[in-house]
Amino acid sequence: MNDHQTWKQVLDIIKRYEYPVVIVSATARTTRQLIESAKLAALGNMEMATKIATAIYDRHKILVDEFLKEHPHPKNPLIKESCDKKLNELINKLKKLLEYVAKKGELEDSMKDAIAAIGEQISSYLLAQCGLAVDMLTQCIDAKKLIKTDAEYGNANPNLALINQKSGAIETILDSGFTPIIGGFYGEAPNGTTTTLGFEGSDYSASLIGGALHAQAIEIWTDVSGIYTSDPRFITDAKPIPELSYFDATEMAYFGAKVLHPSTLKPAQERNIPVFVKNMFKAEDAGTKIIRKTDHSHDVLAMSFKEDVVLLTISAYETVMGYSFLTKVFTALEKRRLAVDAVNTTEASVTIALSDSKKLNQLSKELIEVGIVRVEQNKGLISLIGCTLSKVDELTQKVFSSMKSEEVDMITFTKEKRILSFVVSDEKLVETAQNIHTTLF
Repeated sequence: MNDHQTWKQVLDIIKRYEYPVVIVSATARTTRQLIESAKLAALGNMEMATKIATAIYDRHKILVDEFLKEHPHPKNPLIKESCDKKLNELINKLKKLLEYVAKKGELEDSMKDAIAAIGEQISSYLLAQCGLAVDMLTQCIDAKKLIKTDAEYGNANPNLALINQKSGAIETILDSGFTPIIGGFYGEAPNGTTTTLGFEGSDYSASLIGGALHAQAIEIWTDVSGIYTSDPRFITDAKPIPELSYFDATEMAYFGAKVLHPSTLKPAQERNIPVFVKNMFKAEDAGTKIIRKTDHSHDVLAMSFKEDVVLLTISAYETVMGYSFLTKVFTALEKRRLAVDAVNTTEASVTIALSDSKKLNQLSKELIEVGIVRVEQNKGLISLIGCTLSKVDELTQKVFSSMKSEEVDMITFTKEKRILSFVVSDEKLVETAQNIHTTLF
């Protein structure tokens, strides 16, 4: 959602439904700018941090002014006044948070979440107000009243029992004839502080609320016509997939597909609610339907890839072997809540592919007590999702032939999940992924 015309498109889509509940993300670039301003403040550059905050204010003010100008309504003066007041309130809050970060000289995770969530707080309120200008009964609800989480800042875990309990407030608004507009991506920890759900967290918010309300369907409206065989921003011949299972769509998100948050489908799957991924700019396109079970006749369904992967190899000291060695390694990973993308093990060594993280240094120091630790950074992971088991050998041969001289650092196959993964250098990741996709699809 990046301009007043897009907002009109969003509101037109909302009008199609009888009892919609709407979860919105921040406007384009806003979250990235908010994080950038916070980092600048931590470095003591308050001039640039404040300049970004002012730019965010100006852009949203222009957006509302242009929307109201294009849609004249007797209520527009009141709507404009309300939007200006809220926008000033949230930008002043942002500036105070930035001042706090500057005084501390560091960006704490809790402050980063509080700052990052301001984008959705702005967009949800302003969009709800603009809805009134086109005679829609839209009402903003602060997501902190609904999305209750733990205090794992940056990647908070939702409290499903509390979310289900709080969803009654949404039903009350629906019963009164209004359409709730809720900011995605953020929630509230038990101590009242703001948390965020991670990348593409607005989709996760939609699924959490949809699950709590036993919705007929959950629709994710984005800028592409569904989920593709690979990321269409980088893979030129990627194609949309008409239908996916919850399982395969989740695996695609986990292994790097940017359309969905990896946890988005859990609440929908529990309630058996179909999820649709559609294009807001091409509303008539079919998009992708995600349901419990699907059948496909392809050797491989899709390909995901992600950068900034680290290969961590731990070789046991002679005194630490077997299951005791592996237990200690995976206990250290669990302690820091680090997810493993791929793993190769022997009795005396283990190689793990995982996303680069600031927790990596702490993990490496702890694992030195277990064995010799080797860290290889600047790696990328390519994963083939939904492989046909009988064709895995053939797929592997095709992949290697497409790679030409590119070196593979690690290869794994998970029979149960039907996933074939390769670790390559980061600098060759997109080129290698394109070659593999062209060969297989």
